[in-house]
Amino acid sequence: MSHMNRLARQLLGSALAGVLATSLAACSGGGGSHNAALPVTGATQSPTSNDILTTNVTFTIRIPGPSTSAAKRRPAYISQATQSFKFAISAASALTSGQITAYNARPWATVGVGTLPNATCPANGSDYVCTLTVPLPPGTDTLTMSTYASNNGTGIALSEQIQTFTVVVGGLNSFSVTFDANAATMTVNGSGSCANGPVGTAFGVVGTTPTTFSVAFTDASAKTIVTPGLPIISVNGSTTSGTITGTGGNVNFTVNQSAQSFTLTPTTSNTSASVTVSAAPANSNNASDGLSFAPSKVFTYETGPALPSFFLAAVEQTAANTGKVDLYTVTLGSSGAADTFNAYNPTSLAVTNSTNEGKPDVDNPVGMVFDGSNNLLIANGGTTVGGDVGNFACVPQGAISTGANTSTTVETNIDLGQPENPIALGTDGSVGIVNNPIGASQNLAIFTLSGNYANSRNYDAATYGGFSVVALPSLTNGSYAVALSTGTPQSPHGSGHSKVTVVLPSSNYDITDATIDIPQSLAWDASNGQLVIANESDYSLDLDFYTITSSSGTKVKAINTGLNNNLVATSGGYVAVSGATATGYPQVLIFDNTSSRTLVGTIPFNTTTTTCGATYEYPNAVVDSLLWLSNSKLLVGLRTTTGSEQGLYIFDRTATQVEPGFDDLTCAAEPNGPKQTGFQVLSHTPLGTAYKP
Repeated sequence: MSHMNRLARQLLGSALAGVLATSLAACSGGGGSHNAALPVTGATQSPTSNDILTTNVTFTIRIPGPSTSAAKRRPAYISQATQSFKFAISAASALTSGQITAYNARPWATVGVGTLPNATCPANGSDYVCTLTVPLPPGTDTLTMSTYASNNGTGIALSEQIQTFTVVVGGLNSFSVTFDANAATMTVNGSGSCANGPVGTAFGVVGTTPTTFSVAFTDASAKTIVTPGLPIISVNGSTTSGTITGTGGNVNFTVNQSAQSFTLTPTTSNTSASVTVSAAPANSNNASDGLSFAPSKVFTYETGPALPSFFLAAVEQTAANTGKVDLYTVTLGSSGAADTFNAYNPTSLAVTNSTNEGKPDVDNPVGMVFDGSNNLLIANGGTTVGGDVGNFACVPQGAISTGANTSTTVETNIDLGQPENPIALGTDGSVGIVNNPIGASQNLAIFTLSGNYANSRNYDAATYGGFSVVALPSLTNGSYAVALSTGTPQSPHGSGHSKVTVVLPSSNYDITDATIDIPQSLAWDASNGQLVIANESDYSLDLDFYTITSSSGTKVKAINTGLNNNLVATSGGYVAVSGATATGYPQVLIFDNTSSRTLVGTIPFNTTTTTCGATYEYPNAVVDSLLWLSNSKLLVGLRTTTGSEQGLYIFDRTATQVEPGFDDLTCAAEPNGPKQTGFQVLSHTPLGTAYKP
């Protein structure tokens, strides 16, 4: 017996790459010969023969299993969805064209993998190793090899390669094959804090800092394609580098094929350029792999200035379950001088952008905060009515300043209703959001910043309703306090079911007290290192102050405000609390930050226009937002049924004035209070506000 030749290829794989090892062996003379003369109707190998001489080729193919690690990615693309292999000869030195046509029509041209694992493809670790036998003619053969998600070699190829093999009789032959992926989809992902994710029609950045974009592909079975055999990407027609002429400046780019990425570098901080990203087959053998596709993505790359100082974002609730975010710069005057609101350009965030997550970035927003990179984090309130579940959106500052408005929504099952302080920025860069999601427990959802915001942990609150969350900088990074309530007032000194829970990275504990009854809002008093709790219950009108440790909370002060407290806010020098008086009209009380917590100012929204009359200056008013813009400047968002009075007020604690009208309860003239120094009318309910000093 003489050995004819042996063909061996070995390709190790990952979740989406595989091993293809082949061996070709034949014996001549004596029993057990592997040479076979197979009759093919209508084809002749010679003028006197209808037979094609073939020999068996054994393919050992590794198909990645679902748990194959990324560390096993090696040189071939074989999709995890592979169900069959198809082999077709386009040229063979030993065959005529008629014989090639007849050969490709034979059953051996397609080999099914079957349901895994099986006898042909048993499990091997986390993968499946198939041993397949295919007869091929000796000589020089040009072979098209394809993989399919069907079991009969039909449909769209997942990967493919065309390669020529020369089989030398009596010699040892070794060949290497890299399958090129057949890309069905292409996604361009932007980089940067909270901008990670698919790029929409526009991508906004700040300044001239380079921005890197990654390009990802999937095959026809929606499996992610990995290297090698990946498509070749190009930017505006170039596969290496170039310059894009934009409006206001140019954008230089470089393409990194091995990393499947490209980098854009603007020459000015006010540039708008059109970017076209395209893909073509790899043709890794420096020849056609038989594939043909051209996915592309076109988007506008916009650069603009950083957000200015004294920047304000304010929510207007435009309808029952919709809202918009208005953008302003605020000019704060000196003591007693006027404070002004200046509309920013763009004047508001887009409401309907749904590029990345299928839900708008601004959708019934009820709370916002700026993170340390000046990205705007928005808690969008949802509702079980109609299934309009809310979401958490992060809009990069570059998207705001350029008007691009692209963002990443990290959580799409948030049902906030209208809590008082639904979102807080943690000291570790995390974000806490109180949540009552559909189909899940009420919880404090905590998102950690690592490239973009990802949900890292939940504190489940069982049946308690969440109203407010605040970060606790005095404790371990990532610690929060969350106010929880049944919403039912407890009788005086009753057992109560309301509480405030301190949520630590690895544990939590409850603060319970008879006076903690429907805790509606929380704030952190940094000057004294105390947690401030505003209670709304008729039985407990307390504003409570607690020192907080990693294991307990101790009450140090309680003030009966006489209000059904609903919001609390702190500055370096003051604590402000808003609430409804006994007659149902709102007031804002300001206390100093000394241990006595002395009342130093009252802002009444329940004055009358006539002495003890019934015509109120602010009819049916509610304070919906409370925020310190500086140590002494307090922003109050007021909702009323009189449009001209509804909007954002600024009061200056360093200046005083006598409020107009008379107290509706005592019939006495209002005393001196903080002077109103600014006002911005809003057409709709002013819910949340966020401020960047």
